[in-house]
Amino acid sequence: MVSLPGHGETISGFTVTELGFIHMLGAKTAEFYHQASGARLLYIQNDDPELGFNLIYRTPQTDETDTNHILEHLLLSSCGKYPSRDIFFDMDSKSYSTFMNGLTDNTYTCYPICTQSQEQLVKLMDVYLCCMEAPDALKERNFYLREALRLELDQPDGPLAMQGTVLSEDWGHLTDIQENADSFTAKTLYPDLPASNLLGRLHFHYRELTYERVQKAFEQYYDYSNCLMVLYGDMDYRPVLDFLHREHLDAQKHSSRKDPPLPQKEDHRSLSAMNQIPEPGHRCLVAKSPAYEDSPGEQASIIDYAIDLTGSSQEELIYWDLFADILDSDTSPWHRLAREAGINNIMEVYLDLLLPNPSLRFRLRNGDEHQKDEFCHTIQSALREVSSLGVAQELYQAAMKENKLSDALTREGSHLGFNISEEIGRYWSQTGKTDYFQLYEVSARKFASDSSQSILKSLAARALTPKTTATVVTVPCPGMAEALELDKEQYLKATLESMTRPERLCLCQCTAAFRQWNSKDWGNMDFLIRPMDLPAPTPGAPFLQKQFGPITSYTAPAFADAVGSYQIYFDLSLIPQDELNYMSLYQMLLTELDTSRYTVEQQKTMEQEYLHDCTFDEVFPDSRAGACSYPMMTVFWYGLTEDFAKSLDFLLDLMGGGDYSDIPTIQRVLEKYLPDYDLSRADLASSLSFSLAEGYMRQECRFRNLLNSQEVYYFLKDVSKRLKAEPEFASQVSGALRHISSALLQGKRLVFMAAAAEDALEEVEREAIRQLGLLGQTESEGSCHGTPSRVSPYILLPGKRKLAVCVDAPTQETRMMGDFRDNTAFQGRHLPFLMACADKYLKPAIRYQGGAYDSGIDFYIPAGYFTLWSTADPDVRSTLDLFSNAGRALMDISLTQQDLDGYILSAYAQALPPSGNLNNRMRYMRRAMAGIHTDQINLMIADIKNARLEHQAGASQIIHALLEQGPVVTVGNHRTIQRDAGCFDEIITYRP
Repeated sequence: MVSLPGHGETISGFTVTELGFIHMLGAKTAEFYHQASGARLLYIQNDDPELGFNLIYRTPQTDETDTNHILEHLLLSSCGKYPSRDIFFDMDSKSYSTFMNGLTDNTYTCYPICTQSQEQLVKLMDVYLCCMEAPDALKERNFYLREALRLELDQPDGPLAMQGTVLSEDWGHLTDIQENADSFTAKTLYPDLPASNLLGRLHFHYRELTYERVQKAFEQYYDYSNCLMVLYGDMDYRPVLDFLHREHLDAQKHSSRKDPPLPQKEDHRSLSAMNQIPEPGHRCLVAKSPAYEDSPGEQASIIDYAIDLTGSSQEELIYWDLFADILDSDTSPWHRLAREAGINNIMEVYLDLLLPNPSLRFRLRNGDEHQKDEFCHTIQSALREVSSLGVAQELYQAAMKENKLSDALTREGSHLGFNISEEIGRYWSQTGKTDYFQLYEVSARKFASDSSQSILKSLAARALTPKTTATVVTVPCPGMAEALELDKEQYLKATLESMTRPERLCLCQCTAAFRQWNSKDWGNMDFLIRPMDLPAPTPGAPFLQKQFGPITSYTAPAFADAVGSYQIYFDLSLIPQDELNYMSLYQMLLTELDTSRYTVEQQKTMEQEYLHDCTFDEVFPDSRAGACSYPMMTVFWYGLTEDFAKSLDFLLDLMGGGDYSDIPTIQRVLEKYLPDYDLSRADLASSLSFSLAEGYMRQECRFRNLLNSQEVYYFLKDVSKRLKAEPEFASQVSGALRHISSALLQGKRLVFMAAAAEDALEEVEREAIRQLGLLGQTESEGSCHGTPSRVSPYILLPGKRKLAVCVDAPTQETRMMGDFRDNTAFQGRHLPFLMACADKYLKPAIRYQGGAYDSGIDFYIPAGYFTLWSTADPDVRSTLDLFSNAGRALMDISLTQQDLDGYILSAYAQALPPSGNLNNRMRYMRRAMAGIHTDQINLMIADIKNARLEHQAGASQIIHALLEQGPVVTVGNHRTIQRDAGCFDEIITYRP
């Protein structure tokens, strides 16, 4: 790597002000100040090949019109150097970027880019920076009308309509009770302060939004003296700094600027909005959250208790975060006291740093208003106990170990150039500093080494005597969503009635003019790099496959220091299909029932310590997997390699030792977690549409859907009801759970995977084979549930090809898929044409003209399919028609070779997503087990670069044929779906 400069050294106008190190990233840091512009830049240097750039502005919310969010959309639309209909989507669809976005939060707006090419990074940086300096959207009002809000009138007599991309996005959150609870709590805790304004609330404030308000925000915040730039990864940073100085930041580029601020002084125009002192006292509020008529009103509320932490030092806020992690544990005094008080709800405590003022938040979900006082009482009681006694040493140590392991796994994440820089940007937006991770590492070590728990106790004592607090109950109000929709309709009707005839005619002309402008296809590709320079796909990471009797073992050496990733596949084929509904209850009860070795409290603590990020899933590989083509339950976790034996022993005890005769506990757990299994929630619409469409094509997905369906939710509701009403039903439930436990651990067919440092891998495998080899040998002769016998194969029939699901959502999520897995005519060279179809056909019609938040096409080469999607879409029929015609429409799209080169870059980046060392190894082993060959995947990826214009007709024909046979699923609003019921073979309504 290129050596970093010394303190005080100047490179291309950038002077080094701070040097540092971030251990969890294996990174050195250098902070620069650019005197001519007032900009700050932080370079995080490590060996990560996925490079990153993030341009971050401090943008506090001054109201709730979502102005900063709208401005983010507008700035990335077009600029003088890169004129376009939408330059962001030009870049997104025609560049070698692994991640690109614009994101607005409550104190900052950021514009991140990640790519594995420094040449591409610099070219995309130039586009972003030019957009910040000379955005066309502040001169051309049509961009505002498209992205923010517009009134449309086709005929003078109406009807009047209201559209806009951000409006559609925000309206999609109408019934999001957690987002509404956040807003109510912020307004109660911080009345009349910037911290009371949350982003994403345009659907409640569209009457107040103006173009001039957006222009004012740009003038106020978008100056280089109010920004932080972050560079990340293994790059030659010197030419990048030279580019920034020469092309964007040099004084000659900003001759109209006044004197820039000194390095030690931040731009107080926006920093002054942070940490304003709120009015002291305790405030209470009961507020209504919009819900549709069929939504539940009981056991559906959110109760928040918030403590203002304004004035806390940044070191103290890190302590508060660790404090919240400990108190959030199921074995903490708070959760114990809540259980003793009869509170059987999901609860959480967290440090909220997303507002200009920090606060400690306690939240109860799926509750009722009458629980408010008892909930607050448990908080006060827990704080008193912790302030005096601390917490159990086992809990403290487990929490610190979990935190340490999480830090050690930071490099396993992808797009770190964005994720790390965003956290730094949030911190900088509120403090003017960039040393968040250095401060975090020092503070975390200090907190972990505090054996007397003096820091923890002092924080609890402070939380007992706060100056400012709020208690807020957010209650869903069935029918309120329809009322707000009606209110919007009445507003539009009244607006039309208030207009004179000439005003209406003028609006008709403006509507027609806007649509003509919006239908134009113009773009920019001056940021392209050459596809021929793209790297070849790398061969799969090496691994070993061994057979130990009934156990298949996959192990892969990885560059990992003391940590490993592990996965076990357990055979489900001994469980009858009519008993599979109990699988969700079985998994729900893990760590909730005592075993003969561990109490629930001990299990919760050990889970934190030994089973990091533990997840359960169900898979059923198809015939390509050969001997592994059978139904399985899989368990994945991370852990220290030195703890592997303990972690596996603990996992197997959890899976096989639960006391399933403890019916009262089973009832309590069911009641607590049951609402989370309801798929009718609006926030699940996107994932639901995807999984249902995927299930039409893939056996594995049908199996997963079977075990995670709305029918399972109804089943669990019925189990809960019958356990209360029919005492004799308890034995049936206990027997089914014991049968599942026994069947899983019978030890006849098992697959084990591990990725870890080479010097630890052999011992990990040996221990796994030893413990797993004992399964099925420990059944006592007197056991009431011996090893089960094999059952009939599962019947997994695909659903209807055209399916709609009505849920509690204001807009639609639609997915259509094309299956190319066994189609030898489909080649890698066809993938860039999917990108072209998304960019030149779907996005203009669905996003720009149709009013949806976004649409596009993604593909998944290992899975062998592509998917057309739209999100926060107000329509159904027009989107389905566009999707169905996509293949034919591709034939008529006008493309140049330069266009196609851009789509090659985009397809190549999508085909080769970056991943961490451990995850990369696990990926190749999972493929091998499923019968997926990495060399064949790489052949398809390499063929992407062979795309030529003469392949367009062939791509059009094969894509059309695949879509004609593929599934389409829409999940969304009941009224909208029923209006276009003829589009579907089946419509299902999910009820809570």
